[in-house]
Amino acid sequence: MYYFDMTDILIYVEKETTVSGIQRVSFEVIRRMVARLGADNVRLSYWDRARRAYVAIDSSFIREMEEFSPDDLGRVFFGKKARSQHNAAPTLVRYRNRPLKYWFYHKVRAYHAARGHERYFAKMGSSIEEWETFKTRRAPLQTQGAEELSREDVSQTAKPGDQLIILGAIWNIDGLEPALQRLKDDKSLEIYQLVHDLIPIIATEHIAADFSGEFYHWLLASLGYCDRFIANSQNTARDLQRFMDEVGQQRPIDVVPLAQKFNVVHSNRVRDPAKPFKSRLSSLQGLQQSVLNLTKTPFVLVVGTMESRKNLWRLAQAWQRLIQTPGLDVPKLVFAGKPGWYNDDFEELMTATGNLGGWVQFAKRPSDTELGFLYENCLFTATVSFYEGWGLPIGESLSFGKTAVVADNSSMPEVGGDLVEYCDAQSISSIYEACHRLIADPEHRRVLEQKISTSALRTWDDVAHDVETVLNHKNG
Repeated sequence: MYYFDMTDILIYVEKETTVSGIQRVSFEVIRRMVARLGADNVRLSYWDRARRAYVAIDSSFIREMEEFSPDDLGRVFFGKKARSQHNAAPTLVRYRNRPLKYWFYHKVRAYHAARGHERYFAKMGSSIEEWETFKTRRAPLQTQGAEELSREDVSQTAKPGDQLIILGAIWNIDGLEPALQRLKDDKSLEIYQLVHDLIPIIATEHIAADFSGEFYHWLLASLGYCDRFIANSQNTARDLQRFMDEVGQQRPIDVVPLAQKFNVVHSNRVRDPAKPFKSRLSSLQGLQQSVLNLTKTPFVLVVGTMESRKNLWRLAQAWQRLIQTPGLDVPKLVFAGKPGWYNDDFEELMTATGNLGGWVQFAKRPSDTELGFLYENCLFTATVSFYEGWGLPIGESLSFGKTAVVADNSSMPEVGGDLVEYCDAQSISSIYEACHRLIADPEHRRVLEQKISTSALRTWDDVAHDVETVLNHKNG
């Protein structure tokens, strides 16, 4: 039997409404592994924090899911208490799968609305009018959820030699590590852990100190119950090997690079050159006006959480130089993602300069459809991070046929290959020059785009094939 852990996915969908990189990776691989191995041979497992037990459910439903849907997964795992995003009141979406908190904060919001505390709602990006409108609307019908699935205690059903594969980030989850160690000791499960990066202990200046310490202790503890590690890049494998050398414990490492070609960032466009009008109309469905406004003039796209590790301050400084370059027709710079941490220098620059006089704009927490629209309409993208475990936005950019300015460190050259323009993340001048090259020389940009269109990009099916090969190592 194969158990695929979904603990971090469930914790994520309890409160989030959009998809992040690690959860996207887990979902795409698990869905394909169920198809490859057969639903009868696969269980979806997770740490049930309420029951303090490691449990598993049938996996057949996930094979039919074409995309990562927090709502659909919430209904499967949280049953009747799950509430869809559309049926959650303004400012309460994050509590839609936690009924007690939803009830409590609903009372708090109602109190402030009744007393006309407009500033209270404004702080959360809402208004009393929006609150009242939601109360009086005709509620849409709830989509019927999956039937209640029976949970089995893995400690009771697992057999020696069964394999447990952990694809997500499970560190700092109370009770999970001891549970995994017990399964290893008592049931002789073979446990595999996909390591996405060692950023918390390599780029510590960009991470909260407590998180770095917790990550270190988790990685050390995982050597006790993991039989093998899977690294998502050669660079991550090297980092992991250095860690194991330092602590004096060794485990095999298999490298399974992630996908470059993505099919889960939605595009509404009709892929028929004979239907340009229908294609244009379809591409606008489900888009907020604020996102449409971003595409009125040429722009360069930056995708990801806005945190200090992404090197946004240097990128903005390079853009300021571009704006001041005589005779250069400079595009806007659009950041698409949710706010992160330790990004004070960038935020202060934006405040002091009025977003570089309007040259910088934001799409905060875009949906998959909106993100796909931005990718399709940008000139190119930029990922100039100080460090990445893989670099999903680089692959997403290539999927849409768009080249990118990419930092030449860590794993990013493994993703970009010879299809992008590289720069030194530590040098504003280097970032400026790489961006200038793609802006000032459209022909050079088209050559890279042509190369992308004829390249065989790595797919999620390729990733799943390689994961299956790792799982079959003992039979090889």
